[in-house]
Amino acid sequence: MPKDVQTAVGKQIKEAAERGINICTASVPHRRDDVVRGNAELRGRVQGIDFAFWSEAETRRIAEQGFAALGRNLPSFVFDRMAKEAFGSPQLMQQICLQACMRLGIDEQVEPPVDVPVTEGDLVKIFEQASTTTDFSSLLEGLHEGPKQRGSTRNQFQFKDGTTGDVYRCILLALRQSPPRLSFPYAEIYERTRNVCTAEAPAGSSVASTLEQMPEIATDLEPNAQIIEWSDDVLDIVDPYFLYYLRCSPRIASLAK
Repeated sequence: MPKDVQTAVGKQIKEAAERGINICTASVPHRRDDVVRGNAELRGRVQGIDFAFWSEAETRRIAEQGFAALGRNLPSFVFDRMAKEAFGSPQLMQQICLQACMRLGIDEQVEPPVDVPVTEGDLVKIFEQASTTTDFSSLLEGLHEGPKQRGSTRNQFQFKDGTTGDVYRCILLALRQSPPRLSFPYAEIYERTRNVCTAEAPAGSSVASTLEQMPEIATDLEPNAQIIEWSDDVLDIVDPYFLYYLRCSPRIASLAK
């Protein structure tokens, strides 16, 4: 809902509330305060009920209880990594657990429980295989390429992963760095772009303008889904599956020059 419309609706909600009408509004988590921002006079009159993403502890229990029921003892660090990569999505955690079972050859319950060794290589393959069920290849390619260029080519930068690319690749590499986040203030993204470059990094104005254009590119490529949003100097990744694909899929490596 455009901000000017939000303001008009906020006034109508206030008038309705003064007449004793109860109104329920639904907002995505990173827009939960839009009702009050639309009309400051609603502050103190609104009761908020948050339905946020799951915590790491909650998604971790999916893996702990599931593998325990199968009679498999996995190292604790495996559950920690799974929970971090699931980004509060129980569905994504379940997909990761399924791929872990397939990778580790777990297909039935055993008694008594047995220890299952898991290597870092196993985890990489598990996360990579799970990313094939969250295919954002076209979107990632579009964000990596950026809008069609007119005139001179974009500045190129050297990255610590050994690749070369422009400001669009730089920001994508910055977003996939650890620790994983679904919401990034501009200052953090700017700092991350410094960290992924070996020497010269994109100017702040270039980073800001690119962040403004990325959601427009995403909307053009995925018109029926909201994937990322840039507002008030904050980048929100609305769909955790996209961040998972960005971090765990080998696709961004294949796009490198």
